[in-house]
Order: sequence, then C-alpha cells, then structure tokens
Amino acid sequence: MKKNQLAVANGNDLEQQLLNVLEFVTATPDSENRWPTDTDSKAAYKKGLYYLKNKQYPLAAKWLRLAAMSGDNKAQFYLGMLFIKGQGVPKSVFHGIAWLSLAQSQGNQAAAGTLEQVRAHLTAKRFIDAQCYAATLYEQIHQMMHFNQDADK
Repeated sequence: MKKNQLAVANGNDLEQQLLNVLEFVTATPDSENRWPTDTDSKAAYKKGLYYLKNKQYPLAAKWLRLAAMSGDNKAQFYLGMLFIKGQGVPKSVFHGIAWLSLAQSQGNQAAAGTLEQVRAHLTAKRFIDAQCYAATLYEQIHQMMHFNQDADK
C-alpha cells in the first residue's frame, strides 16, 4: 500500500513540475527579458568563445546564438560551424549554411571560404532554401534590433 501511495505522490510531483515548466515557458516576458544591447552582445560572444575553447559546446551554442541574433557576424560564423559539426546543437548542414550565409552577407571572409567547402553537401535547391532561411533570420534580427531601439527611447 505504501509503495502505491509513493508512486501516486511522485506522479503528482512530476505532473506539478511539468505544469511549472509549462507556465514558465508560456509566461509573458517582463520588461527585463529583452534582447541584449550592444554591450551584452559582445559579452555573449566572449562567453560563447570561452565555452567553445573549453569544449562545452551546448553552452557555447547558447551564448553564440544570443550574440548571433544580435547581429554579430563572427558569432553567426561560429554558430554555423557548430551546426555543421553537430557540436552542442543538432547536426544540420542546412542550418550551418544558413548561419554562414548570414555571416558572409555581412562581410565575414571566413564564412565565405567555409561556404565554398560545404556547398557540395547540399543539393542546389537545399542550398537556396538555406539562403532563404538566412534572409528570414536577417529580418528577425533587424526587427528585434529596431524593437530594442524603440524600447530604449
């Protein structure tokens, strides 16, 4: 009887934990949950490089994505490489090419060279799709940058 009661209690605890997570994830962000400012982007990039150097790829991906979504083309390059290698993120040449294309469009020469090397790993259609996805990311980044500028006023 006690084992059965314990199982029910643990099941209720798990259910409550899941409800707490769901509530947290779906909560409306408050004014403190904004995209990073220019200085935050630089700090995120440095943290990403630190974790990359120490081979803590999931943390590197987290911080590099934050910097990449703030428009940092070096972070976009490294994030693209993480996707291509499958380090800290699911392996995806498609997503890697998208991030590398975005970095290249902003003048990152390392991204341009890498794109030439990995282009053969996708069909022409998938390569074009990845570039279209990069354009969507570009739009998202610039909308968020515009939103942050308006919020700072």
